[in-house]
Amino acid sequence: MRILLVGVSTRALAESALRAGLDVVAVDYFGDLDQSRLIPSLAVGRDFGLPFDEASICKVCSLLDYDGIIYTGGADIKPVLIELISKDKVLFGNDSKVLRDVRDPILLREACRLGEIEFPVTLVSSEAKALDKESKWLVKPIYGGSGFGIGFYDGGEVGEDFYVQQFVSGLPASASFLSDGRTCQLLGMTRQIIGDETLGGSGFKWCGNVYPLFSTNANFVDIMSKISGWGSALTGHFGLKGLFGIDFVIDEGGRPFLVEINPRYSASMELIEHDLNVSFTSLHVSACMGKMAKFAVQSTQGFTAKGIVYAKDDVVTPDTSKWLVLHSDVPFPNEHVAKGFPICTVFGRGQTQDDCIADLYRKANEVYRELKEEAYHE
Repeated sequence: MRILLVGVSTRALAESALRAGLDVVAVDYFGDLDQSRLIPSLAVGRDFGLPFDEASICKVCSLLDYDGIIYTGGADIKPVLIELISKDKVLFGNDSKVLRDVRDPILLREACRLGEIEFPVTLVSSEAKALDKESKWLVKPIYGGSGFGIGFYDGGEVGEDFYVQQFVSGLPASASFLSDGRTCQLLGMTRQIIGDETLGGSGFKWCGNVYPLFSTNANFVDIMSKISGWGSALTGHFGLKGLFGIDFVIDEGGRPFLVEINPRYSASMELIEHDLNVSFTSLHVSACMGKMAKFAVQSTQGFTAKGIVYAKDDVVTPDTSKWLVLHSDVPFPNEHVAKGFPICTVFGRGQTQDDCIADLYRKANEVYRELKEEAYHE
């Protein structure tokens, strides 16, 4: 069986699929250099100059032969797309109804109430006038991703495609799960890197993850147990299947609050599966077929991190072939990258979290230095 991988960036998913021995092709937006050397792939943006919308993605997917589908970030927020490209194919993942349900603020709010899951006060546009003006609120797109489109509420009108959520100050984190639609297994947890200026980020833009999740809170084991229970409750309520993740915040009092569900392979999983030395895509396919693998969340030595290096200005990439040794999601040489867009992914390691972050920053700064030298030589 040939499986089509679909998402804004499919490189990490492709590597995971290859470790599982799967026959895969991919359609994504960026079409990075390292992925092009791994599997047959087409890039909606790079190869065709098209936007990453339903019509464009369907057009490009129609050029490939495939029997099954696995989607990742950027495709899960397009339920209609999943319906179209999975017609008469085997869908390894959650169907379009589940994708809509987990993104519906009212349905998620009710699921959290029934599952006794801590969830910030969340209001849809028609309810926004009732919010407490003394609290801080975020405006978030219903079908958003990677922190794009999120900002503090300024009291204005809230569009129908947005909702408001009470801001929780604390440690942003994520958890990864595996489910067969009935039972659920916690795979691991990470700290999220949000709006990091060293990586070219700002605001609520997602910039990477650190694994494992480190907390100085004395109740960390209790938090892990609670998060595991959340996964089971959400699986039972929505019928989640395969790999999925949640984003949450641990407030200053040590209480976790669910923020949102990511019903697919997510970027942080790359760190966890490397540490566990297992292909999460293999687990995903098996779970979607009703076969669950069970294993304990392991304690690891040291920390690993991935960081998305965003362009701080419009740049042209140098000879990036040498980047393939250390970095991932590597652009082609002489490629134009607009300000705010991702350049590549770097990885950091260290015995402590601080050492790991320092290593991550060092590698990111090396990328920026090479870009500056390239601009100087031009």
